[in-house]
Amino acid sequence: MVVTVRPLRDDEMRLYLQIHERAIRGLAATHYSQDDIEGWVVPTTDENLRRLTLNADREIRFVAVLDGVPVGIGALVLENAELRAVYVAPEGARRGCGSALVHAIEQTARDNEVTRLTLDASLNAEPFYAVLGYDVLERTEVPLPNHHPMAVVRMGKDLQRFPHAGRRR
Repeated sequence: MVVTVRPLRDDEMRLYLQIHERAIRGLAATHYSQDDIEGWVVPTTDENLRRLTLNADREIRFVAVLDGVPVGIGALVLENAELRAVYVAPEGARRGCGSALVHAIEQTARDNEVTRLTLDASLNAEPFYAVLGYDVLERTEVPLPNHHPMAVVRMGKDLQRFPHAGRRR
C-alpha cells in the first residue's frame, strides 16, 4: 500500500468534486442528517467546475493517491492560515491518505512561514485531527448553501510545537 500526495492539476476539478462527494456520503452519514449531507455536497455542474477552476480563494490543492488511484483531496488557504479541506473516499479511509494530505498541507504552510493553522472539522473528523495535534477551539455551526446550519468543530494547531510533523510523506 503506497500513498503519495501531489498537487491537484487544473484538469482534475471533476475528480476533486467526485472525491469530495464520495467522502461526505460514505463517511459522514453517521454524524449528519440527510439535509446536512445534501447541503454539503457540491454538485458536479459546469458552473461549480468553473468556480472551482477560478479558485477565488487561491487554495493550494492536493490529491492523495493510493496504489495509483486518486482517493483523497486537500486544500490550504495561505492568506487565512486555513486548512480548508481534507476529504478521503471510503476506499482510502484509514489507510494513511488523510494523514498524508494533512502532512503535505502543514509542510506547505511551514514553507510559507505560516505558524498556526485553523480548520472547521466535521464531527466525524474531529478525532482524526485530534490525533494529528489539533486542539478544539470551539463548537459552532456553519451555514450550508441550502441554508441548513451544519455543526462543526473549529480546531487549531501551532505548527511550531510540532516542527517535524509535516516532514513525513
